[in-house]
Amino acid sequence: MKKYFITTGRPSLVVPKAHLEYCDENKQPFIIVWARIKKADITWLNEPYQRSHRWLFAYDDFRQDIENRAEKIYLKYATNKTARAITYSFMTLYDLSIEDAKRAAEDLYDMTISIIREYEDKKAAIEGGF
Repeated sequence: MKKYFITTGRPSLVVPKAHLEYCDENKQPFIIVWARIKKADITWLNEPYQRSHRWLFAYDDFRQDIENRAEKIYLKYATNKTARAITYSFMTLYDLSIEDAKRAAEDLYDMTISIIREYEDKKAAIEGGF
């Protein structure tokens, strides 16, 4: 199982198609670590889940929860030279050390799997109660 994809350069709108397809097929978060010489950026997309879990992304509390949890992950690895752009559908963490970027990518992956599971469990409990 690939939790994230590592490539070189700066984040761009052109993403590795094979990894996107892999994430779609396996219903995994789409995470790319863009490594350079000493620093790396991370891009996270909700693409695989936006279609399969559309019902979740309609809820404000779910979208806010993703952003809050991602912010905590960013702050765990942040320095005075890092930055971030975090939304429920697309986020990038900038200028982390390469090792911290890999750890943050793992954390973002785990966060995404956990939050999806939590909200699916809540929905099942509500539906099961009727």
